[in-house]
Amino acid sequence: MKSFLAVSTAMLCLAPATHAQEREAGRDETIVVTGTRNGDFAAKSGIPLDRVPQGIQILDDEDLVERGVRSVGDALRAVPSANVGGSRVSRYQSAGLKIRGFAADQMRNGIRQRYYEDVDASALSNIARIEVLKGPSAVLYGQSGVGGILSIITRRPTDTPQAMLALTGGMFGQKMATIDASMPLSGTLGIRVTGEVERSGTFVEHQSLNRENLGITLAWRPSAAVSAHLVAEYVRRTTVNNPGLPVVGTVRCNGVGTVRRGAFLGEPDFTDLVADAPLVQAWVAFDMGAGWSLTPRFQYSEFNTSLDQVRLLGTVPGQPTRIQRNGRRGREEDRYTIAQLDLTGGATTFGIRHDLLFGIEHSAERPTFRQFDIVAGDIAPIGVLSPVYSYAARAPRLAFSFHTQGKVDGFAAYAQDQIGLSDAWSVVAGVRHSSFDYENRRTTPTARTRDADTIANTTWQLGMTLRLGGGWSLFGGYNKGFDIDPVVGSRSRAGAPFRPETSDQVEAGLRLIRDRLRASLSAFRIRRNAVAVTDPIDVNFQVQEGQLRVQGVEAEGEWTPVDGWWLQGGYAYLDGRVTRTTTPTMQDARLGDTPDHSATASTRVALGPVELRGGAYHVGQRRLVNGSPVVLDSYTLFDLGLGTDIGPVRIDVALTNVADTTYYTANGGANFVYPGDPRMLSVRLGYALGGGR
Repeated sequence: MKSFLAVSTAMLCLAPATHAQEREAGRDETIVVTGTRNGDFAAKSGIPLDRVPQGIQILDDEDLVERGVRSVGDALRAVPSANVGGSRVSRYQSAGLKIRGFAADQMRNGIRQRYYEDVDASALSNIARIEVLKGPSAVLYGQSGVGGILSIITRRPTDTPQAMLALTGGMFGQKMATIDASMPLSGTLGIRVTGEVERSGTFVEHQSLNRENLGITLAWRPSAAVSAHLVAEYVRRTTVNNPGLPVVGTVRCNGVGTVRRGAFLGEPDFTDLVADAPLVQAWVAFDMGAGWSLTPRFQYSEFNTSLDQVRLLGTVPGQPTRIQRNGRRGREEDRYTIAQLDLTGGATTFGIRHDLLFGIEHSAERPTFRQFDIVAGDIAPIGVLSPVYSYAARAPRLAFSFHTQGKVDGFAAYAQDQIGLSDAWSVVAGVRHSSFDYENRRTTPTARTRDADTIANTTWQLGMTLRLGGGWSLFGGYNKGFDIDPVVGSRSRAGAPFRPETSDQVEAGLRLIRDRLRASLSAFRIRRNAVAVTDPIDVNFQVQEGQLRVQGVEAEGEWTPVDGWWLQGGYAYLDGRVTRTTTPTMQDARLGDTPDHSATASTRVALGPVELRGGAYHVGQRRLVNGSPVVLDSYTLFDLGLGTDIGPVRIDVALTNVADTTYYTANGGANFVYPGDPRMLSVRLGYALGGGR
């Protein structure tokens, strides 16, 4: 919190009424509600949404409220190919977010968020919209999620004073207060403050969820040629480090009884999970005249966590209702700084229009982690049907395991050209070169080691959009991505450092955009390349000869057949497989946590002053982890809701998982799963001042 203050002072559904951006002073954005969806993707690309040569969907803040969305994962239920991860009772829900079978990265106002998979995914109060770009795209955003990008745009100050206060209450002791206030401080300076405090229980025994998030945004426009923004946010969550439930007794029968989805199999007296994440962003757009602008951007962020964690292992031999466990205590402190300088403008050569972007970027990461393990044999196996805990009368015995200190300095240069070949035909081309110098120091009880090297990568993108008339257009292209996280510090049997993992996507699709109808259909193939797999000569080492692939089809759209009735839906087919490996039994194996079939549908109907809402979300069968014989069953969830405005008061009611379906989600482990949320009812009462909602 001290670092945050110091630096500060230096949907679920797609709504029929959405956002457009007015481009002023270079790349400044003012959000305006209109009847059509246009504007540019993210805060950086400058590509109009209807000309992005990849699959894309927009989720806005009104939808999050209307559907009772509790996290970023819940919001992604509107995206057919998205995997929403675990519920909020799981540890670090954002780590499980996927699009098209692969991990999704998060951007905030056009800047990559490092370590954000660990930040509380339910901090939604400062989000104006979430733009979902499907597939890798590393040209502008650097190393990025293979599955896609969640580009989060935060709220901006408004030209007139307005405020909204809201209270939310619901089942399992849900209690939440939200504020959103905006006002001009002068003719050139505006401020917006958003925040949320939650003190809730959960359906899991011994687990509560306490969190706070605060956002302060300043927008300053001293002249028509200069526009500046400062965004300062702080997120903190205190909860229980829930280990989940064992595979045996949930998705696999133990021959005795099913484990209750609310059972807690960790240790109530060794279970803290406290995490906080301060963030400061600033950018200034300088209009240089003749259509050119210069935009420097800066971001400083932290992730700090203190965790006591119990892990579930396999069953005790001959005792299928008793699960072996181990555990650890961890302390993590991560620092991330990034600075960018973008030059944008336009030029015409031989009658062809070019919208150009050139940029450079420098980043610095300083992650640290210290771990202590529970001494072997100190934590007893637990009976899953009637848990008896180990540490009710004493503290666990801990032994120092390791301490790591990382240092990663990155530099990148990138360029993008939007080529207007004609009014109907446009091409997007881009290239990026990135270089990282890393150093990792590791201390164990017996040794101190140091590893350092330089990793470099070049990525490129080429895509096109062809307007056919009548709102129809074709789009397609090839995009590349890369990721150094899985390979930093890794070396081959011969001692050579690993090169970055790479990814690529080829996609072709058809779009339709009309006043009351928007839809898209696309076919794609994504590959994750240079994956580390077992060295066939020495199993103590790895070689970068693995490849994972997802290919499929995705369709989604929204339709307003008549005023007051809105429909949205989508379907995705994903064929995810291990396509290259050194382990013969894994060749052509199904990818974990990747359903073949998934679908989403929502509707809203206005009946006088009341709006009725309904939705359904289907996830097909999927493997627990890559090649696992354990199969998670398919499930379908149904939601209901209503909303109404009574003067300045707004009432929103959401009933999720109406049928109280029991289902489980994966979280990257082979021995455990997480239960999905049961039936939950929540009511939100909002009071608006000056036009706020």
